Amino acid sequence: MTNPLLDFSNLPRFADIKPEHVTPAVDQLLRDNRILVERIAIAAGAPTWDSFVAPLDDANERLARAWGQVAHLNAVMNNPPLREAYNANLPKISQYYTELSQDERLYAKFKALRSAPGFDRLDREQQKIVDNELRDFRLGGAELPPDLKTEFKQARSQLD
Repeated sequence: MTNPLLDFSNLPRFADIKPEHVTPAVDQLLRDNRILVERIAIAAGAPTWDSFVAPLDDANERLARAWGQVAHLNAVMNNPPLREAYNANLPKISQYYTELSQDERLYAKFKALRSAPGFDRLDREQQKIVDNELRDFRLGGAELPPDLKTEFKQARSQLD
């Protein structure tokens, strides 16, 4: 049987999710996302919606969907094994999103996409997503010098 947290074919399978599914699903999704981030960050050529934004958004949506199910279950049927799995994986999720928000390579690609002549051909929703990503990179510390990025990461991890 497949891990229900990794089944994106239909509605969430809340009844099938067990605490022992959480760490393998989170680890696999984080590993897959980091591989994708590395691939698109170093890809040659100008970033486009289809080659850059869509794959990154899809990967992050899968992670958010799986983690959202875990967070929901933790909120509505909190028990020691589920709470332990949730608490063990929350720092991994937070670390990933902090890394993502400070990845200067991705930030540069979003800026390049925003300033490219083809940006005007994106629909309004796509343009808004790019603009929101740029805002989130700035708020996430992408423009900070290295020493302040480290301090920002530490402060953010203490909030979890």
